[in-house]
Amino acid sequence: MRPLKLIAIAIIFCLLAATFLVYVYPRYYILNGSRNGTDIAEEIIANKRSPIECSHVLDLDPFPSPSADEQSRLCVYIYAKLTQDPSICELLMPSDYGMSCIGQIWGKLIDESNCHWYKDNAVRCFEGIALTPHIYDCWGKNSVPLPDECKHRVAFREKKEDLCDGIAQPILRSVCKVRIGIWEKYPALRSTIYFKDNIE
Repeated sequence: MRPLKLIAIAIIFCLLAATFLVYVYPRYYILNGSRNGTDIAEEIIANKRSPIECSHVLDLDPFPSPSADEQSRLCVYIYAKLTQDPSICELLMPSDYGMSCIGQIWGKLIDESNCHWYKDNAVRCFEGIALTPHIYDCWGKNSVPLPDECKHRVAFREKKEDLCDGIAQPILRSVCKVRIGIWEKYPALRSTIYFKDNIE
């Protein structure tokens, strides 16, 4: 091969490498054996950046490992979990992974409030130091204010996002609106366990 041709190839290679380093590398998160989607999510949150950046993942690891797409979705999941923002889970829709993302945020709220959906139209809360069970009929007449989960259940049964506004807990209010929005947008998911309304 002629020297001039070799020089030309070297110049082209250098230009491509420079382009990657200047324009691509700074905009992407590089995966390697010790860095995964969880690490990237934590970095994005620490730098107060958008979860959209979870899609900027490059896999340069020569060894078999989860794909860049899998790590990107993990990044979104972890971002939503750490920020407790269920609206971020919509980036994973429509999928079981997206519904699981919402579920793990909602599940934490249930654990904190000790209130969960019960039977066809009620919410059961375990209250006080003794965790005494109290069943609230979400559609009946109650002498005490209804817990937020009752308002969530009513809003979801009616499929009216505006009813979620009565929920005091801001994260649960967001869960309520996101679930109704997903129900309306993705009919194929309506028959899944994530939308089961009759809970014992």
